[in-house]
Amino acid sequence: MACSLSSYHLASTILDAMVMFKIGTMDVDSAETRQWFAHSMVQQYGAAGAPRLVLGEKFLGVPIPDPVKAAGKDAAASEAAKKEAEKNRIARHVMQTKQVTTADEKMALELQVTRPHAEGFTKQKLAMAQRQNVPPQVALQSYRETWFILVRATKLNEDGRPDGDWDGALGSPQTGFAHRQEFFRKKSGSLYDMLEPETIEAFEKERGSKERYAEENIVIGWPFVISNVAQKASRLKIHLPPPLEPGKYEFHVTIKSQDFVGAGQDFKLVVDVAQGAEKDEDRTETKKDK
Repeated sequence: MACSLSSYHLASTILDAMVMFKIGTMDVDSAETRQWFAHSMVQQYGAAGAPRLVLGEKFLGVPIPDPVKAAGKDAAASEAAKKEAEKNRIARHVMQTKQVTTADEKMALELQVTRPHAEGFTKQKLAMAQRQNVPPQVALQSYRETWFILVRATKLNEDGRPDGDWDGALGSPQTGFAHRQEFFRKKSGSLYDMLEPETIEAFEKERGSKERYAEENIVIGWPFVISNVAQKASRLKIHLPPPLEPGKYEFHVTIKSQDFVGAGQDFKLVVDVAQGAEKDEDRTETKKDK
């Protein structure tokens, strides 16, 4: 609900509270707690056992088509898979050079992530299953690990500083709504009906000024759930609403763990958005109709 209501402060607080409850600590940010947790993870899972996500290639822009996997395991299929991979690589390069426009239906944040703790966690799970006489498949299937990717955005002036006049409008020509709250309120009224008017007002007050809006408003809150403890690498694709106004935008990405202390991280990506021709035509037709 916190992510649906676009509240970064509430979502972060809830995730921290869940970690504190699971680990048994009153402060997830203290140096002592982080040092203790890292030491206990190394003792239990080995030198590479400290849970974290290692980020590789990052991309923010027009969505790139997912590669099509070739069927079969024979030589012909293998050769076809190589050709398909090369075609996707070329297509990826072309798509990355396409500038985002206000007429695009959606953007995409793509991340290559690696879990260096996968091997240590898998060995520990199997060893525990053997000691408890539990089938290995059962032990591995019960594993869950969740990371939340919280994305915020701000518009930048030509000098690179935040644009204090930007009202946070993100969306797409297809939704017809400038703000995610407006879209959510119209399309998911049942959840809003659960809230007291004072609660809704509190969410709005939380953002306060336009500067606070950029800091506190979540563009999207996306859970990355791992159910295979041995999974070492993944490629994530998260769709985002594109800006409605041309200009330069900075997207602030925060990754928070639902299970581990000191495993979160932040980074920023900047994207240039051009005025879309299709969007201009839509506005022209609207003016004529009026």
